[in-house]
Amino acid sequence: MARRKILMATASVAWLAGVCAVQAQEGPSRVDDIVVTGSRIAGGDRIAPVETLERNVIAASGVADASQLVRLITANSGSEAQVDQLNQPQSSGTAQFNLRNLGLGSTLVLVDGQRWTTSAVVVTDGSAFVDINSLVPMIALQRVEVARDGASAVYGSDAVAGVVNFITRYNVAEPEISAKYAVADGSEESVIQAIGGFALLGGDLTLAASHFHRSALSTDERDFTQADRYGRASWTAVTSYGQPGSYYRPGTGGYAPDPACDNPAFDAAYRNSAGDAFCRLDYSDFFDLTPEETRTQVFADYRRPVGDMSLSLQAAWSTSETRARQTPSLPILAQSLTVPASHPDNPFGEDVLFRGRLLGAEAGASTAVFEYETWRLAAGLDGDFAGGWTWSLAATASRQHVAYDKPDVIGSALRNALNGLGGAGCDAATGAPGVGACQYFNPFGSAYLGTGTANSAELIDSLIGSTGLRGASSLITADASTGGQALAWAGGRVDVALGAQYRRSVFRHDWSDLVNAGELLTAGFSPDFEGDQQTLAGFAEARIHLGDRIEAQLAGRYESYDGDQGRFSPKAAVRWDVTDALALRASWGQGFRAPSVYAQSGAQASQPSVFDRGAFVFVNTLTSGDADLKPEKSESLTFGALWRPIEGLELGLDAWRFDYADQVVKESAQAIIDQAAADTAAGRTGTDAQSRITRSAGGALTFVQLYFVNASSIETQGIDLAARYGRDLWGGRASASATWTYVDRYDIRLSDGAAQVSGVGSTNLNNIGRSLPRNRGEFALSWSGGGHALTGLVHYTAGYRNDRSGINDTTIASQTTVDLLYTRTLGLDLDLALGLVNLADKAPPLAQYAFGYDPVVADPRGRVFSLGLTKRF
Repeated sequence: MARRKILMATASVAWLAGVCAVQAQEGPSRVDDIVVTGSRIAGGDRIAPVETLERNVIAASGVADASQLVRLITANSGSEAQVDQLNQPQSSGTAQFNLRNLGLGSTLVLVDGQRWTTSAVVVTDGSAFVDINSLVPMIALQRVEVARDGASAVYGSDAVAGVVNFITRYNVAEPEISAKYAVADGSEESVIQAIGGFALLGGDLTLAASHFHRSALSTDERDFTQADRYGRASWTAVTSYGQPGSYYRPGTGGYAPDPACDNPAFDAAYRNSAGDAFCRLDYSDFFDLTPEETRTQVFADYRRPVGDMSLSLQAAWSTSETRARQTPSLPILAQSLTVPASHPDNPFGEDVLFRGRLLGAEAGASTAVFEYETWRLAAGLDGDFAGGWTWSLAATASRQHVAYDKPDVIGSALRNALNGLGGAGCDAATGAPGVGACQYFNPFGSAYLGTGTANSAELIDSLIGSTGLRGASSLITADASTGGQALAWAGGRVDVALGAQYRRSVFRHDWSDLVNAGELLTAGFSPDFEGDQQTLAGFAEARIHLGDRIEAQLAGRYESYDGDQGRFSPKAAVRWDVTDALALRASWGQGFRAPSVYAQSGAQASQPSVFDRGAFVFVNTLTSGDADLKPEKSESLTFGALWRPIEGLELGLDAWRFDYADQVVKESAQAIIDQAAADTAAGRTGTDAQSRITRSAGGALTFVQLYFVNASSIETQGIDLAARYGRDLWGGRASASATWTYVDRYDIRLSDGAAQVSGVGSTNLNNIGRSLPRNRGEFALSWSGGGHALTGLVHYTAGYRNDRSGINDTTIASQTTVDLLYTRTLGLDLDLALGLVNLADKAPPLAQYAFGYDPVVADPRGRVFSLGLTKRF
């Protein structure tokens, strides 16, 4: 039923336009489309602070896929655009914008001014977001416009921090095909793309397609990831859940390591000292810095005049597969398992509790597979009323489906096997331990050394299941709007836009039966769920021209979701051209963001790394949704100036401030653990924090219950600077540009009455923010002429502090990297491009994370050399 409604909503607009096309008598003519970001009225983007990435800039930056765009916008920070299997295990292969670090879902992403569905997965903190990797082929992009002020009054929910609008190419005069190959030490990537334009039925059809592949770059290819380099410090990629493992002995009241732990056959197993009670594992070699990734995308755009109207149709399809390596098997977190004294390989002579994992380093890495399929249909019909007013109808339908499979150990199967009732052919109810088809699983190192019972491959296979997530997120929208000149007088006029919108979003997750039953020992328990949200909105915008010097924008939007009382979002902006060279602008607005379907009705199991009782451990958590969550609300204020002191030079400055309250976030497991420890130290019992924590009989942390909650506030302010200069030089054209973002404040209040915490210049691991260096700068210098073009890019990130618990060095140094791209036109419309990303091959600044760097900020690849060819026909 839901799918039928989606298809009917989109088809209805296309059908109406098709009927008009049949009746039209006029011949084809070119209809120019004006796309404006930050306003519903053409020309309104003069007022808002909008940063534009043109197609040639994107190409010069060596960007091969959309995930790399986020590094070009200095106002963006805290995106999870790179794979971090330790901290982002359920969203590998996706990417998103995060303007002002206000949250992954607080930046609205549009394609040609229209919405796109959120991803079918959420990140570890529960944030829903639009996956920019799934949008359109890079070759189909004309430009990317970034409105850096709040835009809820114009676009509604999710535009709290701003808007990123992907604007596509159409009416392509020269078909082109391009191929690019890039290689870094230990990894390579390739992309082949094509785009062409065709005349069809009196209109222009644009078709584009791309195929992208990146090979894996594993952690064992980089020295900075290796725990050995740092003396296997507790903050590195080491764990006390090893194989060989450790055992809690009731007779001694403490843990003991596997007797084989020190055997040199186990290269990755170790103890901190001769008296260490734990057999530990160094897992430095088993993860990917960039995973193997394959993506295919197709895009079609059709536009034609229909009498006095204009018809537009779009279709997009994307499929991707990401294969991310991980440890041979995951730590056993969700249950405490007993190895009985009767086990033939038990060397302790008593029942012991097993702390470890099914397989050790000798088994090699296992693989988690993420498959995404995304499609989108869009239709629009525009026309003119008498008197110069225009009207527009539009509808979109989009959907992303995910298949996520991650191997994990089946709790009941392993429990039976530890008692001699393991194996696919064993009936645990009637079998005898270790007899016939019933086998013992030997968890001790003796199984590998050959001094104890060996574990057959068939037995191991019978103990492993999969998360088996099958999920989907979908969105339908229907828009109607009209606009035109409302008033005019000598020296001025008022242009107005009015409209209404309907949206319906649906989100569902269907886990494997094993996860539903809580059988997997790391993934834990997650219920299936499905929820939806329906939104109705009406908006009005006016642009007031007072002579040639002053232009003002007034906008308001009333939006109601799921029948609530609704929220009104106003905005006011003004631009004053003081002189021909100097313009001043200011804007103020209020906005809101509805809680996502996931935050209201979903449930998320995750295993974050936390610091507990002197050691880093991974703990099983479940975060539950809350149907009574309040909408987030915001207020933004900007002041700016544009100055053109000489010909060719443009300087810009924008001061901004955002107050963001009632933000929906996932509670911090570390905060609950710390609070419970503080309560215990103070002699309190039965507190809320203590009741949410579960420990094994040996004291190991096994579970933390979390909830989605409305946090109190984020207050942030800063300055954006921009400069651009161009002139003729040496028989060609030279240009230079720079953008810089300085964050003055980023203050977080986690709950009502709590003290503010400054998150500027911090990784923000212990609060709701993400890594936020105080300063970021992007600089470009280019020259082109005579068939040659050379571009140099400089990326600067200021140093910041690491607030991770349990580390001894909280500093993360600044980093400056340089990219170069040389393009040569060879004739016959053939271009050759040679590129170097990270010219000096700089490693990421040391950060005391598991793999020695901050994956939210730094690029681990090092120097990347690329060769590209583009042919136009």
